[in-house]
Amino acid sequence: GASHWPRGVAPLPPSRMLGAAGRHLSNNWGWYLLGGGIGSLGNYLYCNFTSARRRQTLLDTIDRRLPVNSDEILELRSLNEVRAQQLLEVGLTLKQGRRPKAIDGRVSVDDLVEALPGILGTIIAEQYTLERMLAAISDNGKSPVPIGDALASMMFVGVDSVDERLRGMYMACSEDASAAGGLPVERMRDLLSALLATGQVPIEKRASEVKTPFYRPSEWAEVTADTLLQGLPSEDRVGDVISEEAFKRFLCSDPVCIWAECYRLADEEERRKARELKAERERNPPWWQVWKSKPAPSEPASASES
Repeated sequence: GASHWPRGVAPLPPSRMLGAAGRHLSNNWGWYLLGGGIGSLGNYLYCNFTSARRRQTLLDTIDRRLPVNSDEILELRSLNEVRAQQLLEVGLTLKQGRRPKAIDGRVSVDDLVEALPGILGTIIAEQYTLERMLAAISDNGKSPVPIGDALASMMFVGVDSVDERLRGMYMACSEDASAAGGLPVERMRDLLSALLATGQVPIEKRASEVKTPFYRPSEWAEVTADTLLQGLPSEDRVGDVISEEAFKRFLCSDPVCIWAECYRLADEEERRKARELKAERERNPPWWQVWKSKPAPSEPASASES
């Protein structure tokens, strides 16, 4: 049965029942609480600093490997008067065999670069920048590349609007697609790999956080085409294909952010909301802005009785 204190014997006080360790804890609990708080704060700062350093180290490694940076892409576009439709015509000319041979829809970088001036009717300024980008998707020029991937990777040169450039990219990728009514997701994977290799995805979008326990610094992995495809909304897929509008929307979304378009779109959306808020406040000013309050409309005078 349960033990009981003997009759006539007073129970021990709690400080003696806890023992030496318990008494020490009960007398110094505030210091332990303070120490735990400081330790937690220190670990939080350490995890944040180490995580940021690991991410930046990965991004620096990727940046050194890229053939061009964003400034070179903008410079190449500004120095050339090339349109997306002209680049699509390059693909048609190469496939028809009137220019350097395109075997099974593939072409070498040297043949493509050599054919560009004749087909476009102009010399590409800063052509060596374009050559570096194409070399990144062709094993440094050693392997022929699909014409569609090469042309899609070059669409950034077009002086057209972003919508026209993306349409040209979609057409370049879908010319050799067997599925009707959309672009196969597998072709989308190839395109994303080419965009990553040629530096057309902003560097800050190239690192993906790996889940770790909350008390440990985060790990980071390089973003791949498969990683990006995980961000494709399921409602944009129709079977194994995606439409042109879904294609454009996905490439401009935050995970991909081609040519840093997601930042421009976010800025436009913020300005639109600010305009709407301003218009709403003009229509219905806050109660304290009495000087903006409009007088109540007067009731129309009733017609005089005859």
